[in-house]
Amino acid sequence: MSSLDPAPPDLAKTADAPAKSVPPAVRIAQDFVESPLAVLGLITLTLIILIAIFAPLIAPQNPYDLSQIRLEDSRQPPGSQGMTDPWEADLSLAIDPASAGSQDLTFEATAPVDSATLSWRPEGEGVRISLTFSPPLDTIPLEPLRLDDLPRGAEIDVGEKHSFRSFWTVSAQDLQDFTLTSRRDLDTAFDLELAVKATEGEPLMTYWLGTDGQGRDMLSAIMFGLRTSLAVGVVSCFFAMVIGLSLGMTAAFFGGRLETLIMRIVDLQLSFPTILVALMLLAILGSGVEKVMLALVIVQWAYFARTARSVALVERGKEYVEAAQCLALSKSRVIFRHLLPNCLPPIIVVATVQVANAIALEATLSFLGIGLPVTEPSLGLLISNGFEFMLSGRYWISVYPGVALLITIIAINLVGDRLRDALNPRLTR
Repeated sequence: MSSLDPAPPDLAKTADAPAKSVPPAVRIAQDFVESPLAVLGLITLTLIILIAIFAPLIAPQNPYDLSQIRLEDSRQPPGSQGMTDPWEADLSLAIDPASAGSQDLTFEATAPVDSATLSWRPEGEGVRISLTFSPPLDTIPLEPLRLDDLPRGAEIDVGEKHSFRSFWTVSAQDLQDFTLTSRRDLDTAFDLELAVKATEGEPLMTYWLGTDGQGRDMLSAIMFGLRTSLAVGVVSCFFAMVIGLSLGMTAAFFGGRLETLIMRIVDLQLSFPTILVALMLLAILGSGVEKVMLALVIVQWAYFARTARSVALVERGKEYVEAAQCLALSKSRVIFRHLLPNCLPPIIVVATVQVANAIALEATLSFLGIGLPVTEPSLGLLISNGFEFMLSGRYWISVYPGVALLITIIAINLVGDRLRDALNPRLTR
C-alpha cells in the first residue's frame, strides 16, 4: 500500500462511538408530530385559544353590551343582515298665507337627504305649496308620507285623507306641487306637520351564524363563550393540580398514617359521581364564576392526587432521591427540587385531559341553569338559551355553540392523548 493512500477508517472505533444523544424536549416534539391527528388538534387548539384571547378585538359585536344589541334582530337565521333603525323625520312646515315666501330645511348628517326647499304663494282662496328634496325622495324607499295638522276645514288636492283621523297620506311626487284650500279664510300663519320614514335602515352587520333570542350575534357570542369556558377550565384545573400534586407527593414521601388518611379521602372523593358532587356544591354556594371554579377544583383534585402519589412512589425509591437524603437536604427541598420535576410529565397529561373534563362539566352545569350567570355566559349557557327554540326550526342557537364545544374538547383530548404517548418512557424507541 502506498504511503499516499489514505488510511482505512478504524471500523472498531466507528462502531464503538456512542450515538449522539437527543434532548428529551426534541424527542418529545418529534414523537408528537408523527401523529397527523395530534398536529391537527394542536393547531385547532391554538386557534381556539387565540380566538378566546382576542375575542374583544376580533368579534363583530360585543354580545353583552346592551347598547349593541337589537331585540328587533332576535332569532335571525345565519347569513342575515342587521339593519339600523329606519331613518325618520318629523318636519314642521311654517307657512304664512298672506304673502309668498320660501324656507330651507336642513337635516342631520346621517339622513339620506341633504336639504329641502319649501315655497308657497297665495292662489285664489288657497295657498300653492311646493316642497322639493335634494336628492329627491323618489330615490329612497319610503313609507307613505303623512301630512298632518292642517288648519280647521282645510283640504289639499292631492293624496288621500284618513277615514277617521285628521292626517293625509301623500306621495313624494305630490309634495312637489299641491294646493291647500279651506272653507274658512286663511289669514293667519299655520304649521303643517310632515312625517317621513324610510322602509328599512342601512346595513349594519352580517350575522354569519344567526342571532339568539336576545338579538346577539351568535359568532360573537361563541367567541366570548370560548373565552369564559377556557378560563374556567384552565384556572380550576390549575388549582386542582396544585392541591392534588402537593397532597399526592406528600402522601408518597412520608407514608404511614398521613398517607393512609390522604388516600382514604381521595378514595371517598372518587367514589361519588363528579356531576353529583358539583350539583350539590353549587346548590349550596349558588351560581357565579368563582363558585363554579371552586366546585370544579373540589371535584378534580383527587385525580391529580392519585396520579401524583403513584408516580412519586416509583421515583422515591430511585438513587437520586436517596442521594439527596444522604446529603441531609431538607425534606421540602427533596420533594420540590428533586422529586417534583420527575413527577410532572404524567401530571401534565392528566391536566390536559382534566381541562377538557372541566370545560364539559362546566357546560353541563350551565346548561342545567346552575352554573355561570347570564352576565358571563359560557358555551353551555349558549346551548341552553337555544334549547327552547329547537322544535321551532331555529337550530342555530344551540347547534353552533355545541359544535364549538365539541371541537374544543376533541382538540384538547387529541393533544392530551398524544402527549401521554410521547411522555411514556416505555414507548421510547
